[in-house]
Amino acid sequence: MSLWAILGLAVLCVAADARAERAIVVDAADAPFAASELQMAIRVRVPERGARILIRVTAVAGGVRIEAAGGVREIDLVGLRGASAARLVALAADDLLPDQLARDSAASSLDARSSSGRGLAIGVLGGVASWDRMLGQLDLDFVLRRDRWLAALELGGGALVDGAVSLTAGIARLDVGWNTGLLEARVGVTAAPLFVSNGAGDQTLLLGGNASLRARIPLSRAVLGVIAAGVDVFATRTIYMIDGMAALTTPRFAPWLALGVEVAP
Repeated sequence: MSLWAILGLAVLCVAADARAERAIVVDAADAPFAASELQMAIRVRVPERGARILIRVTAVAGGVRIEAAGGVREIDLVGLRGASAARLVALAADDLLPDQLARDSAASSLDARSSSGRGLAIGVLGGVASWDRMLGQLDLDFVLRRDRWLAALELGGGALVDGAVSLTAGIARLDVGWNTGLLEARVGVTAAPLFVSNGAGDQTLLLGGNASLRARIPLSRAVLGVIAAGVDVFATRTIYMIDGMAALTTPRFAPWLALGVEVAP
């Protein structure tokens, strides 16, 4: 499978994870409001992620009866209908789900502390970039987060896996980005010093930009797993010749994929 295909799969998986949210199932066939109105009213009151919530609503004199998590409660709607009635029912439903919502809230708080808190986090990532041949890389990632925003400096290097040109490359990415907690998007500038050790040897510097997506998966209170996929775009290219023939051309576009861990504050 090509690196482009792996990159595409990683982005799709990250996007699917970002879209995932708690399932809320409402049976409200004869209630004075639509099931979707109660779903919306509940969704804004509970953590985004967690176990599925099932609620059954039936009409009674003057109001409704709600059943959830094994509990039953009757609510006087005082003549309310539509979204206003749904909000009143959602408020009452909180009392029927205290244990479940407390567990989900604690888990959500742990994720928030681990993945979107303030302070400096340090990560270690290993991966490959697609040049003429695969370039193996190992990087250190320094990230400073302030709520939803971040600044990052990534430093590392690697070497071509095989080929006639013996090339090692440094990598430096200076980025800004947006953090949702478990998902990050970054853009910035890239500098890649190159060192060729065979033949007459050579040293040069590639400059350009980069963009990446990162999924961050809590493993413990302070440690997160990281899946990162991105692309470096270089403004210049260098061609290396051996015996009058092109042996290596540095890329204009270099997609990359990396895995690692991060220690959060």
